[in-house]
Amino acid sequence: MGSGVLRETFDRIIPPQNLRKHLKDVQNHDRLQSLRKQRILTSKQWGHLYPGDASSVSSKDFDPTLLMVLLRTVCKLTPPTAGWDAPPHAADIRREADIARLRYFMNTVLDQADKARVSDALFVKYCENIREMLVRLEGAPYGDAMDKMMHRKTDPITEEHYKELLMQWKKNEDCIKDKMNELESATESSGDEGEFSVVTMVRRGIIMSEPTLVSIQIC
Repeated sequence: MGSGVLRETFDRIIPPQNLRKHLKDVQNHDRLQSLRKQRILTSKQWGHLYPGDASSVSSKDFDPTLLMVLLRTVCKLTPPTAGWDAPPHAADIRREADIARLRYFMNTVLDQADKARVSDALFVKYCENIREMLVRLEGAPYGDAMDKMMHRKTDPITEEHYKELLMQWKKNEDCIKDKMNELESATESSGDEGEFSVVTMVRRGIIMSEPTLVSIQIC
């Protein structure tokens, strides 16, 4: 679900019919090319941005990591006061803050992946915060979808598999975060409770799906 919200938010900023033109813009192309050279973007992601048939480019092919990179680099958004990687101030409910908040909660959940468990209270807190943020970004239907997902049955057989995928995604996210922060810094200087499985949130679609996790290989 989180990846869907990122995509819809991106499409609102850069409508699908304008995407090709936006990516062809010299300044945007040069910036993305620089990210590719620094291995912030993978060859696969670059291929989705600039496919052989330029008319086929679509945000539907962009994974959540790529969407986050695009949102903070070529969408002309004002970074939240606390920055893109820190939890935004509670009172800040601007679109940019909620984009950062979504990424922060995704990574907060991933930080628990090595423990694989969170308390009932913490799980509910995560979900309530994510629900509020999704509704603000893309409307009430996401709140309804979130409520339904919270009551889905989980499959413990595949839990270890998802945990491994989560850990790999976390590693890649940390790598990108460090590289993006270095790049932006350089740019600025020069100009006993019951427990829920963390992977349950992934399986229920709250964070992102398995194909997305498998496809991201940054470092």
